Amino acid sequence: MRKYLVLLCVLVMVGFASPAAALFTNGGFETGDLSGWDLYYGYNYSGPGTISWSTTPHAIAPGVWTAASTMPGQTLNVNPYNGTYMARINDIYGNYHATKISQTDQISQQDIDDGATLYVNWGAMLIEPSNIHPQNAQPFFGIDVIIGGSTVDTFYADALTKQGGGWVLAGNNGGDLWYKSGTWSFDLSAYALGTDVTVEMYVADCTWGGHGGYAFLDGIGTTYHPPIQRVPEPATLLLLGMGFLGLGVLRRR
Repeated sequence: MRKYLVLLCVLVMVGFASPAAALFTNGGFETGDLSGWDLYYGYNYSGPGTISWSTTPHAIAPGVWTAASTMPGQTLNVNPYNGTYMARINDIYGNYHATKISQTDQISQQDIDDGATLYVNWGAMLIEPSNIHPQNAQPFFGIDVIIGGSTVDTFYADALTKQGGGWVLAGNNGGDLWYKSGTWSFDLSAYALGTDVTVEMYVADCTWGGHGGYAFLDGIGTTYHPPIQRVPEPATLLLLGMGFLGLGVLRRR
């Protein structure tokens, strides 16, 4: 009996460690890389909507992370949202960089049976410049859904306006570091079986070159997986001070 219980526990842990997201290939990045995703690079000189995207890499390569992560000046750690891996795009060093990942797939019967809703688990860190750039010059993060060649929905946030509220002051790196995580969703029920759906997620530095932003991404697909761990409450961050917070044990699903 004990052997069967151990085997059951192992199978449950494996199931939690490798969540499938449906709709998109490798939507949970559990391959340990960015396979299935198209990578794009650009430079933000003029603000949102003006970036010319290319497949030619610049210095900031997107990648896959497995553990609590910090950047210079950051007072908190950010854990993977689902399973073992998550993607990270861009960084906080500035220098006009913009990074995007994108994928196109067709709505399947499984997607419809799962509820026909597209989910993206995300966390974004954006530097608000201390010398107050105008809104169109701020670092920003966005998610677009494109169907039939048209953008049908967009999520957008910049470091100045901090859309939606709930952003946490996470440190300082040439300006205030603001962090927020959440789950963004889009209803696909109005679209037929076999419809092509493109999702793209992107981050850009400020247009003055000195301030950056980055995002963590996971659970991208029509099967919802609740994020494992959220950011500490603001009161907790005050207790942490301006050092780095270490985690002894990583929680995994």
